[in-house]
Amino acid sequence: MRSLVDASVREAMDTFLVGLIWDADPADDPALTGGGGFFPSATDHGLPRVLLVCPPEAVRGKARAWERVESQLEELREPFATECEGWAGRPDTFENFTALLREWGNLTTDAARRGWGLVGLP
Repeated sequence: MRSLVDASVREAMDTFLVGLIWDADPADDPALTGGGGFFPSATDHGLPRVLLVCPPEAVRGKARAWERVESQLEELREPFATECEGWAGRPDTFENFTALLREWGNLTTDAARRGWGLVGLP
């Protein structure tokens, strides 16, 4: 669906989601693991990491990205219908998809407000 979305929406969405619900390579962005802090980076690229870490400094940036994404969610309706609607095991409607994104957005915004980081399992 990414290729069907305007670049500005895609960039904001990528900033918001990477490291939260999809794996990113810590070698590309040391902030994903706190700059070599509590959790070691993945060395075997054949195995996905089972723990995603977003330190407080990165959460603030994700909250700002969410503000941009939230105002543009409707722009994702058509790309979602084209690429994702009805997939088994995933949000099967646009409304369920945006509800999931809003839950992540609310959680991220609240964590940023409190100065917290996030830890999750993909």
